[in-house]
Order: sequence, then structure tokens, then C-alpha cells
Amino acid sequence: MKAATFFFLLLFATKTYSAEPELREVKRLFEAAVHSKDSSDRLLKILSVTGPSSPPLLICYKGAAEMMRCRYGINPIHKFRRFKKGKALIEAAVKKESHNIEIRFLRFAIQTNLPSFLNYNDDIARDKQFLLSNLKTIKDKKLKESILKYLSTSNYCSADEKKGLNT
Repeated sequence: MKAATFFFLLLFATKTYSAEPELREVKRLFEAAVHSKDSSDRLLKILSVTGPSSPPLLICYKGAAEMMRCRYGINPIHKFRRFKKGKALIEAAVKKESHNIEIRFLRFAIQTNLPSFLNYNDDIARDKQFLLSNLKTIKDKKLKESILKYLSTSNYCSADEKKGLNT
């Protein structure tokens, strides 16, 4: 009887619990989504369970994924709706964890790649300064390499700032 009750509870728990996506898979798909519509679709699908109570980093990735999906759209109205949804998600994530360097990096990367007519570029200088000031505190080697690579090729960093990245 105890075994039957245990299996019933286990079945119930797995049916009602929707797990957050694994961050490693989100990052892998995010990188691939830059060049692949299929990866972009899969990324949005696994992030579909991400909601307001999810970790801010996942919320930010969902916002960035929404914006990235615009790259593969045709209808300008749908693209603009996705842009606004993505912007709201990214800003919500920043508001929840403004000290999170990965969130600030994602926003910086998105803002520096958007067309200026969308007028979503107010935080580029602040995010760049935050990234430059906090590079030495990053423990995640892959994240640090990604940020260094992006900043070293960014048109938003001066030659002096780029030289400082190597120290």
C-alpha cells in the first residue's frame, strides 16, 4: 500500500511540476539561434515555461530570445510586438537583479545590435562601464571569455578600453 501511495504521489508531482529549463541548454541554443531559425524556435519553446517568478537570468534569456526571433520574421507588426515583449522581459530581469553581470551583458549585446530607430539604447554606456568594472569578479570562465571577446570587437569600446581588457 505504501508503495502504491508513493508511486501515486510521484506521478502527481511530475505531472504538476514544470521544471525550469537547464541554463546550459539555454546558453547553447542562444548561441546557435544567432544563425539558425530552428535553434531560435527551440530556444523559445524551452523558455515558454519561464514566467515572472522564474530566475531573472532565464527571464532575460527569454527576452533576448524574443528579440532574436525577430531576425527570422517577415511581418513588421509581429516583429515589433516581439521586440516590445523582449524589451519588457529584459528590463524586468535587470530590475530584479541589476548586479548580475550576465544579465547586463545580454542587455548590452542586444542594445548594441539593434537598429537605432527602435530607440532601445539608453543603457549601453552604463552597461559597458558595469561590465568593464566587474570583469575581474567573474568566476565563470566561459562567460568571462564571451564578454572579453564581445567587448574587444565592439564599436562601443574605445581603443584604450580594449587595451585594458588584456590586463
